[in-house]
Amino acid sequence: MPRKSILAICRHAPYGNTLAREGLEAVLACAAMDQIPEVLLINDGVFLLLDQDAQQIGEKNLRRNLTALPMFGVETLHLCERSLQERGIDPAQLALPGAELKILKQPGEFISGFDQVLSF
Repeated sequence: MPRKSILAICRHAPYGNTLAREGLEAVLACAAMDQIPEVLLINDGVFLLLDQDAQQIGEKNLRRNLTALPMFGVETLHLCERSLQERGIDPAQLALPGAELKILKQPGEFISGFDQVLSF
């Protein structure tokens, strides 16, 4: 049986609700079961890649979850170019050790190529 392709879309900012954390945990759970998904950061989800001091707002830092992704086989993160531009984020300031960051001009076209899409 051919393996289905999976895309996890992270749309929410890292703090303020649990959706970003739940999305990253779902990605790690999929990868742990050898169902390595692709990941797309779009809308406020692009804030996940910024270094932030979560302790100042009483939250756990999600950076550790992100840095674990390459160890679980998620070696590429896709970023929506428009989302970065709208939030004033320069892609040159973003990095994730062990992972490649790919900027997408047409995320809709990218999303349509997957069998299953998880949205957080």
